[in-house]
Amino acid sequence: MSSGQIELFGSRGDPRIGADLPARLYSTDFRGPLAAFTRDLSVGGACVATESPVATKSIQRLEVQIDGSWLSLEAEGRWQNALPGDDVVMTGVEFVNPSDEAVDRLWDAVLDGGKKLARFLYVGSDLRPLGVDGAMGLSQITRVRKLPAGHTIYRQDHDPENSGSIFVVESGSVVLQVRARGVREVPIDRVTVGQFFGGLSMLAGVPPTESAITESETSLLEFDARGYQYLARNKPWLAQELGHIVTTAYVRRLHRVLEKIRDDL
Repeated sequence: MSSGQIELFGSRGDPRIGADLPARLYSTDFRGPLAAFTRDLSVGGACVATESPVATKSIQRLEVQIDGSWLSLEAEGRWQNALPGDDVVMTGVEFVNPSDEAVDRLWDAVLDGGKKLARFLYVGSDLRPLGVDGAMGLSQITRVRKLPAGHTIYRQDHDPENSGSIFVVESGSVVLQVRARGVREVPIDRVTVGQFFGGLSMLAGVPPTESAITESETSLLEFDARGYQYLARNKPWLAQELGHIVTTAYVRRLHRVLEKIRDDL
């Protein structure tokens, strides 16, 4: 692995990339593996999604399917988060003394996955103005969210702490809607592949101004507050440009809504 490859992800010790890979989680609390999927992957660990919680201290091993074959890694649980409304539990695991062969396979998966994500962000998304370097920088702070149709990602005026992420639609679609007269939900925008939404709570510290509901089975790339803080420390130019793009999108959306209200009066 060349120094140039490492620089692709900047100076972060364990760059993570969004990765939706089949996985099997092993714990002392049950016999056999617990079916899982990775939501992000790094050389040092992974975030995995399972249908049920598992005691983090009981985790012993994680198997990840990479390029059609299983890679077995000793692992320890580090954190767990059941997001409100989600039907899966997110668990963070750290790999313990992986072999040189395992590290090489993980690096290959992270580098290849990062390049694919960067290409999508630069070629196929509304974040193209950030340029190639920006797309590469964003690829290392991604996490995948897989959601069914009709799922509420966040709700207007609620849970600013849990709704601050910026999302890019990888597949599927999302409807943004606002509550009118405190009762009726009115659609204001439809977000499709390559388009982004969210982030205002993270950038401005205010509750969401709209609700976001999946219109179909949807895959999202998520840039959460922790990832944005990493950018602010290590790539401040990228954090600033990303914030500018997000706030500009909100202003334009607000302008369209105000025009519609004016026309309806």
